[in-house]
Amino acid sequence: MAQHLSDEEQIESLKRWWKDNGAQLILMVVLVIGSWFGWQQWQDYREQQAAQASSIYNDIMELVGQQPVGTLNDDDRQRLQDLAGSLRTDHKNSQYAQYASMMLARMAVADAELEKAATLLQGVIDSSDDDELVDVVRLRLARVEVARKDYSTALEILDVEVPVAMSALYAELRGDIYYYQQDFAAARGAYQAALSSLSESESSALPILKLKLNQVLDGSAKEPASPIDAVEAVQEAKAGEDESES
Repeated sequence: MAQHLSDEEQIESLKRWWKDNGAQLILMVVLVIGSWFGWQQWQDYREQQAAQASSIYNDIMELVGQQPVGTLNDDDRQRLQDLAGSLRTDHKNSQYAQYASMMLARMAVADAELEKAATLLQGVIDSSDDDELVDVVRLRLARVEVARKDYSTALEILDVEVPVAMSALYAELRGDIYYYQQDFAAARGAYQAALSSLSESESSALPILKLKLNQVLDGSAKEPASPIDAVEAVQEAKAGEDESES
């Protein structure tokens, strides 16, 4: 009998607890389940957006992979601009949007629209949280400024710490800028720094760097006719930079 009463007391206690806390418990369960489904839907949406952005960028790469950007016909140029614009508008928070800006900057350089190219590249630098990508874009922006003969701005852009893998490229471009400014002593130091920073994988750059260094060793180098090679350097993406985009 005592056991029976105890069971009844427990049931009554449970009923009272449920009356006081049942609604809150149900709400918590609903919130947990709802949050889980909401998270799943958000993840699915992000994956769909990423897949869509990747597909658009692949279309861009197929388009420019067939011929240099500067030789695209009017229809292909318009398609490239539309695809890049879609990435920059509909997927503006993705890295593909930054790649699209870089591609548009390359087209702008091909069209000798250097101010437009500089604006696009600066936009990538300002918005990207990918340090490696920023290092690549900063180098391209400095080349554009060299092509604009704004040497002081180019040097300011290059005045940052970069990883070892980029140090030779940065030093070489600084040497080129000093060479254009006829500061051959500074150019010599920059080219020597570039040579000392070269890795085995960059050995193909060794002959050109040695040639540049030899031009300024005795301080008798002549002023280059124009910085047009800087424009060409932007138009022709270097292998290491292209890998960073893909």
